[in-house]
Amino acid sequence: MELLELVKYDETIHPEVWLNKVKLYCYKNQITKDENIIKFCKSMIHPSIDVSKANTFEEILNILKTDFLFTSFKQFAKGKLYMLNLDMGNKNYIKFINLFREYCYEAEVNDLDEQKEMLLRKLPRPSYQERRLIGSGSCVTLKHVATGKYLTARHVRYKTGSKRSIVYASETLSNPNSLWTAYHEDDPAISGKSKFLLINKGIDEGITISKSYKSPSSGKYEVCCSKLDCMFLINKVSTNDIDDCIKTKEIVNIRDAEQNFILRSHDVPFTINNETYQEVVGHEERIGGNDKWCIELFEIIQVIY
Repeated sequence: MELLELVKYDETIHPEVWLNKVKLYCYKNQITKDENIIKFCKSMIHPSIDVSKANTFEEILNILKTDFLFTSFKQFAKGKLYMLNLDMGNKNYIKFINLFREYCYEAEVNDLDEQKEMLLRKLPRPSYQERRLIGSGSCVTLKHVATGKYLTARHVRYKTGSKRSIVYASETLSNPNSLWTAYHEDDPAISGKSKFLLINKGIDEGITISKSYKSPSSGKYEVCCSKLDCMFLINKVSTNDIDDCIKTKEIVNIRDAEQNFILRSHDVPFTINNETYQEVVGHEERIGGNDKWCIELFEIIQVIY
């Protein structure tokens, strides 16, 4: 097949991919002005699709995407997406992920949550269950349920109290300062009975609730990061699951294993060097809504991104 034939538009290719191929063909053949490339694009589209009034690449794409050929193309791509499964025989994960991304793009499945859920359903059941468990060495995020902010640490020192690295709730997922590695020496999976450390990946220090120092704004127990080993326990907030193992996306409470202080955040700010942070504290009061955290495996968040 001649190269010119390859750049003709039909229903077997996504319009954006086709347009990039046309541009590449034009550049290789010294056609560099947009107006000339647009004319060439029009000549490669069947007359049944009226692009005569299009004057820009975007207008051409909009016309192609409203044509019934593109609707058929997306439906076919969705069919390929639903039929795609991981072959556990050869375990070619890279090929599987690349095909999954390609079919999502072709089918215009753009919602990231939808992509993530669809991908997880395609994993074999045992593998899916294992990947959902929080275990020693797992990299996790902890999202404060009430405010939607992420437990985060920075190499910024408190001006009062311990004067160690601050811990706060960040509005955005700040990689790696909002990532935590859980370590413990018991069973592979962390359960409500497991004592574990939470080490921040950004500053390589463990989170600690201090009995000796007060938090900067509310005067509760200070939460900081340091080289000290502070063990924690984790409990599911409410579940009908008889399995005590902690899974990704579960709502949990986190408490200091030695002093029984509860990890809390609330919409109370503190300021250091003209920057404002949402306070994270420890307390020994009644557990409430501000003590809920959503724990999620970062590996699953990132698997397709």
